Amino acid sequence: MTLTQEQISWGAASVLIRRHGEEAKIHADSRISELTAIGDDQGIAIWNKIACCINVLSGTGPSN
Repeated sequence: MTLTQEQISWGAASVLIRRHGEEAKIHADSRISELTAIGDDQGIAIWNKIACCINVLSGTGPSN
């Protein structure tokens, strides 16, 4: 079975919430900052999606 990038993002968000609780979004934002500093646009896009999923799962953001 192959997972889609969408499924991976939701799974990663779920793991981050379980591991970091309310600080999951802070962790994702920190990773985005690190990737921005090195110019990793693909990594930034992936972590932005994970951050959006964290917002939805934690009830702090839109579900789109």
